Amino acid sequence: MRIVMVVTNPFKPDPRVYKEAKSLTKAGHEVIIVAWDREGKYPKEENVEGFKVIRVGPRAKYGPSMAVKLPLFYFNAFRVISMLKPDVIHTHDFDTAVLGLISKKLRGTKWVYDVHDLYESLVKEASPIFSSNVVGVIDAFFQKNADVILTASHRVSEIIFRRNKNVYTVLNTVPPIPYEKESRSKMFTVFYGGVISGHRFLLEMAKISKKLGIKYRVAGKGWEKIEQELKKQLNHDYLGFIPHKEVLKELSKADITFAMYDPQFENNRLSIPNKIFEAASVKTPILVSHGTALAELVETMKIGWAVKYDEKDVEKMLSFLLLNPKYLKKSGHKGHKIYLKKYTWNFVEQIILSVYSKVVKNHV
Repeated sequence: MRIVMVVTNPFKPDPRVYKEAKSLTKAGHEVIIVAWDREGKYPKEENVEGFKVIRVGPRAKYGPSMAVKLPLFYFNAFRVISMLKPDVIHTHDFDTAVLGLISKKLRGTKWVYDVHDLYESLVKEASPIFSSNVVGVIDAFFQKNADVILTASHRVSEIIFRRNKNVYTVLNTVPPIPYEKESRSKMFTVFYGGVISGHRFLLEMAKISKKLGIKYRVAGKGWEKIEQELKKQLNHDYLGFIPHKEVLKELSKADITFAMYDPQFENNRLSIPNKIFEAASVKTPILVSHGTALAELVETMKIGWAVKYDEKDVEKMLSFLLLNPKYLKKSGHKGHKIYLKKYTWNFVEQIILSVYSKVVKNHV
């Protein structure tokens, strides 16, 4: 079966999309990823471990301003999709969903809608409430029309189940890391690897790190304004975009990482990003925000601590860990053991393959 996935990033690679594509390829499907090369610097076509990547333009900045160029991306992507004639179109997140809907209505293509995040909540962080409400109404329509929906969180699945009963949770976990843990720096190090955007405690952590005299290293791309401020404050410790393997090496060298997302936004309360699983895979404890699904999972996996989304509370916890490093080591080892027993990619891969076996039956 030919499966075309669509993403609004250059696929360099996108970790969740890469893992799903690799699992489906291994199961015998033909997988092609249509990606948006916003930077205009990646190969137009590329073969990656058995599946193909086709990149289209136009060039565009990251962040909210990318919406201006989005229609041209849709035109370029749909032209490629039409030529490929897929059996299934697998769209990733709200900003590609319209391509799934059009493919289904015009060609009768089966549509798998992969909801990484509740997009209306992400919009609310950067736009007026009216815009987020409009996005919510449109996304509800998309969800009702998709043949299958995948989410990265049980809580998100519970919300979507009201609109579409064919919803499955595929946690954003990772395969076990094959290399040994990197030796740590002599200086206590906090590391963040991921999307650079607002309400993720990135600038607050810079302030705390400076006050406590600890090292703070950041890798990622995203909102230009925050990137510039991090470059200014961190100098060479702001790494920009680095390959995912390098992110994991940086993570393994750190004493602690964090996924401090502001819980006032619904998506932040409900989502479970891959950071917790990456941290557990290399035995690095993680700090997360109280009042979130992520905090509940950290408690279950015993791989870190939940704190208030507040500079004083985070500073207090880091100060304690600086004086009591044994807690870091204990948490890292405990979390790693639980991760290996219940949360590696091998467990969730079976869900994806099961979902696609049902799609194949319905397609025949």
